Amino acid sequence: MMHLTEIICHGEAAVISMDKPSSNAAVPAKTFVLNLDLPPKERWTNVVKHFDPNVLKQGLYTLYSQYLPSKALIPIVEEIAKNLEDYIPQPYADELRGLSKVLDMKLGDIVLVNIIYDISAFNSSGIKACTSIVGMDKTGKIIHGRNLDYKFGDFLRNLTVQVDFQKGGKTLFMATTYAGYIGVITGSKPHAFSISGDQRNTGKIWRNLLSALESSWPTFFAERRVLEQASDYDSALRQVVETPTIAPVYFIVSGVNPGEGAIVIREGRKVANITTLGQSKHGWYIVETNYDPWLRPPATDDRRDAAINAMNKVGKNHFSPQQLYNVLSVNLVFNKDTTYTTIMSAADPSVYHTMIRYDAPK
Repeated sequence: MMHLTEIICHGEAAVISMDKPSSNAAVPAKTFVLNLDLPPKERWTNVVKHFDPNVLKQGLYTLYSQYLPSKALIPIVEEIAKNLEDYIPQPYADELRGLSKVLDMKLGDIVLVNIIYDISAFNSSGIKACTSIVGMDKTGKIIHGRNLDYKFGDFLRNLTVQVDFQKGGKTLFMATTYAGYIGVITGSKPHAFSISGDQRNTGKIWRNLLSALESSWPTFFAERRVLEQASDYDSALRQVVETPTIAPVYFIVSGVNPGEGAIVIREGRKVANITTLGQSKHGWYIVETNYDPWLRPPATDDRRDAAINAMNKVGKNHFSPQQLYNVLSVNLVFNKDTTYTTIMSAADPSVYHTMIRYDAPK
């Protein structure tokens, strides 16, 4: 059962040991404030200081050691670290430098963790991750939910946090991420829009590297910039369409008005397809996993049909944040790699919450 409890962490707090809870139950992610008015090198200190640095570093090293497609890429990443602004724009470059200092990790390792998606999302990658759903209830309210699935979930569950990005003492947007990662894969801007990113495995790794050299954006840095800059659904959708990314990706965007929902399918530097809520054959919802909507998912990973069947059973008249959480908890959609489930609605910011899925099936 979903709990709407939100745990806000202000000021000093006990260091998080990152040990798994004693019971196999989903728990609310802790929320940390990130002050965007601080110098970039200082912004993430308030988040990572709550974690045991040795365990946090172990989790980050495990992440990139398992997802790095080739050790031959390490010298390339080290070169990027030497000339960071040539590849990663400010203020993100300095945020990475700040993390490197506070965690006492090499800058190249921090960079590698933060661009791991961009060097692992390609056609021969065996990684399949994520389910995103946007639905509209009987009153026209838009509700957006997602599961973030990734291998080595035990490490990533222990790194999962909600971040309240604030400017001038007020929330600019909410996001769910992993400690040590400055990009945004899941986020919502109050009274404006919500967005999630799902992995798309197309193309070749060399094309991703070429896109990086051609000044494309690290994929989930681009998503974060949308949350920082766009003011409403239309401007967010436009920015998602117009911003070239290093890697292919599915961006799922939702708004505050009836019918505002879309899946933007990127091939890195160009858009392959856009499917809106109004174009969906389901009428009141859209579902994206990790496969192009016009292609059948493989029988070995048919999360899409499992989600569609669950949404149809709920129906528009009974659709709610709780029901969406339940849909994201059905078999296949919810699986051993699910690290967290986030439910959000830009029309109602109080809905935003993330549950860490320690209850994932084995």
